[in-house]
Amino acid sequence: GMGGMDPFAAMMGGGGFGGAGAGAGGVGAPPVSNEPPETVYASQLQQLKDMGFFDEAQNIRALQATMGNVSAAIERLLQ
Repeated sequence: GMGGMDPFAAMMGGGGFGGAGAGAGGVGAPPVSNEPPETVYASQLQQLKDMGFFDEAQNIRALQATMGNVSAAIERLLQ
């Protein structure tokens, strides 16, 4: 059956954008939600810094809003 595929399909299919019902937390939190965002997004924050985005709080907000997608975060930061 398809049972084994479902969790992966849900993860890959942008399910996190589906609103509150999606996933366990429904908040769009990263998998390690008990970690501070500075830790969860350490590599993305470094990339943003390398590109000249030095406001860490703003960078974190953009990364949280885009679930860690650096290029989408940059688009938000440039708006």
